[in-house]
Amino acid sequence: MLGELKAGDALPSEADMMSEFNVSRSSLREAFRVLEAESLIEVKRGAHGGARIRLPSDEIAAKSIGSLLQIRGATLKEVLEARLIIEPPLMRALAESRTEDDLEALRAHLDRERENIENFNVFALATAELHRILMQQAGNTVLTLMTGMLDEIFRRHATHFVARAREDQLELNRTALANHTMLIEMINARNAEAAEAVWRQHMQRLKDIVLGELGEASILDLYGSG
Repeated sequence: MLGELKAGDALPSEADMMSEFNVSRSSLREAFRVLEAESLIEVKRGAHGGARIRLPSDEIAAKSIGSLLQIRGATLKEVLEARLIIEPPLMRALAESRTEDDLEALRAHLDRERENIENFNVFALATAELHRILMQQAGNTVLTLMTGMLDEIFRRHATHFVARAREDQLELNRTALANHTMLIEMINARNAEAAEAVWRQHMQRLKDIVLGELGEASILDLYGSG
């Protein structure tokens, strides 16, 4: 794909594509089947059906990469270490390039976290969403995709962590909110060095807490019951 077609765009009719590519109907439909399996198109049957462009989500990409990592025996520790390497420098870049729209979105998200600080499941999802927002705003497409996949893999394990209902979970949530608030203040001030340092410290603390609960040798298990 070179970007000419967008998500939701309809592909030409079977007859037109058979003529353009000089292929049989069976070959074309086999190609559609492969593209549909890869989540690159969506095919609807019937009088008003046809093939439309579909872009694979981070979740789909994470499932594929996660399966490969699980087969190779990757650990949760390695996933968290990869995020720790990638994310803090991106916060430096975001502090240098942020816009008023970026700040408005981040402040609105902080309000959501504050409103749900005692709702542990909702707060956990909100903190994961903050990572996604920050990575998207940082503006590096490649690293945003990579961190999106790593985040989706981590979220599957985070549900097990939250389900354990730690006695200090509310305190942990308050600390996370304070760190998120400090990061956004540094981004607002365009203090790139401090933004990177705040996020590195926050993610190191997160890594230590999660691995302390689930174990440093925890092998990725994306399909188990936990």
